[in-house]
Amino acid sequence: MEIIVITIIFGVVHVTISNHTIWQPFIPSLDTHSKKDLIHYLARQTSINPILMFGLVKNGIQTEDQIWKFLYPSIRDLHDPFLLNDMKKAVIRIIQALKQKEPIMIFGDYDVDGISSSTLLYKGLKFFGANVSFRLPIRHEGYGISPKAIEEISHRGVSLIITVDNGSSAYDAMKVAKEKGIDVIVTDHHEILGEFPNSYAFINPKRFDNKYPYPNLSGAGVAFKLVQALFQATSNFSWEKYCWDYIEWATLGTIADLMPLNGENRAICWLGIQKMNNNPNPILENLFDLLHISHIDSSKIGFQIAPIFNAVGRIDDPNIAVQLLTNPFASQQELKSLIAINRLRQALTSEQYKQAEQEIIRKGWNQDRIIVIDGDFHNGIIGIIAARITENFKKPAIVISESGIGSARTLQGSNFSIIKPINDCSVHLKRYGGHQGAAGLTIDLEKIDAFRRDIQLTTGNGAKIESIIHYADQMDIKQFPDTLFDDLAALEPFGIGNPKPIFYSPSIKWFRLELFGKEKEHAKLTIKKKSLLAFSKGKIFKNNFSSFEFLYTPNCSIERNFLIHDIHTFQ
Repeated sequence: MEIIVITIIFGVVHVTISNHTIWQPFIPSLDTHSKKDLIHYLARQTSINPILMFGLVKNGIQTEDQIWKFLYPSIRDLHDPFLLNDMKKAVIRIIQALKQKEPIMIFGDYDVDGISSSTLLYKGLKFFGANVSFRLPIRHEGYGISPKAIEEISHRGVSLIITVDNGSSAYDAMKVAKEKGIDVIVTDHHEILGEFPNSYAFINPKRFDNKYPYPNLSGAGVAFKLVQALFQATSNFSWEKYCWDYIEWATLGTIADLMPLNGENRAICWLGIQKMNNNPNPILENLFDLLHISHIDSSKIGFQIAPIFNAVGRIDDPNIAVQLLTNPFASQQELKSLIAINRLRQALTSEQYKQAEQEIIRKGWNQDRIIVIDGDFHNGIIGIIAARITENFKKPAIVISESGIGSARTLQGSNFSIIKPINDCSVHLKRYGGHQGAAGLTIDLEKIDAFRRDIQLTTGNGAKIESIIHYADQMDIKQFPDTLFDDLAALEPFGIGNPKPIFYSPSIKWFRLELFGKEKEHAKLTIKKKSLLAFSKGKIFKNNFSSFEFLYTPNCSIERNFLIHDIHTFQ
């Protein structure tokens, strides 16, 4: 049974739940904020609710000019691609390859960003008449271009390789490419952990020596800038006219890869979503029809569209997706096959998560500070399983497959870095890498028990591992005004850097409940004609309780529904 503790500090209620999730209002609140007058002024000028304007000001948007630019981005807000180091060198080499009809190979990645950037660059090079092909690795081959891949590509007579969404640390592959006489242009967006790769050109907005004003592009965003540069290098074609043929793919990769949706990314994604809603690419339009999606927003992309392409890379061949997306005559049947792969991935995830949950409880690993579980898990979904374990047990989790490949996740809203204890236990590992929220590793199976034991010791005397969720305001769900949905629609797309506001609703007793999903794992609640979806929380509603309070976010401005973000029940 969960215990709720309420403390009042300087008049602010802090709700603490014993499962290590803490709910806190923003401090200072709107009413006590030093810029309260500015916030209300900007809200009046733009007809945006002050609570929503409060969130924008907290994110650094504090002038009328910034607000209007945020609300209505344009193509002119895109930065000059030639500010990226090596862009000019890369464009000159590509133009040379175009003139000489050299075989060009695009080497991508198996996730949505890799699929999107491969599609985008392939379409762009084809527009200019390139002799171009693409190659994405199957997941078991591992991430990034490898010496083996270079060897294989060299037999095809390729003289120029362009990587997308990978290559920043492909030192061995670059060495083999040099030996084979193949030029490699690396385009990537990942953190640079060592020296620059010894490639012909290296385009990455995270280069420390860049003059580029925005470092947080996705892999598809960098590919988009390369195509922009090719258009700007010619006098025959207008970029402002042709950019619409590429911006949807940059949007898909940016949102799917969880890039910050501020700065140039906001401009790309805002414009891309406008294109998807008004004149989508025919392949995307067919996909929207099959998914019964009538209006595109960031949630639809993140939770319904991106998983379909991610699934192909997780449990099948991502080249299938790029072949489909670059084929103007792709059929609905081919799209249905992608949807079927995602359904298979969903079923596999559900089955394997259930096995993991039972094993964790049976062996008492839920009592550990970091849950480490190994077993017969599919390499393509161990990250999803780790995320679900983290969400449901409110603890960091590491899931390791029978091949010794592991994926780690930490609590959302937590300051706990999962890569630190992994690094502290690196003596047990063959390889590892990652960042605060997620990491990957490779381990010999006989070392897993020692790794599980030692990783607990690394956190034994540390601070509490807990998640803190900040909400914008207390607002009873029954009182939520419909007009706020219209204001929220104006702030799309939402994501990191522009999060949807979270609201706190006090205790609710009466509601209508429907459970759905294969195992009734999801719930739909109706409260005073308000429809709320609670994904993966069906189990909570199968238990008896007298009332509950919850955190929620508005979901779809068209359907006027909500998502339950977190929940606490009272017996």
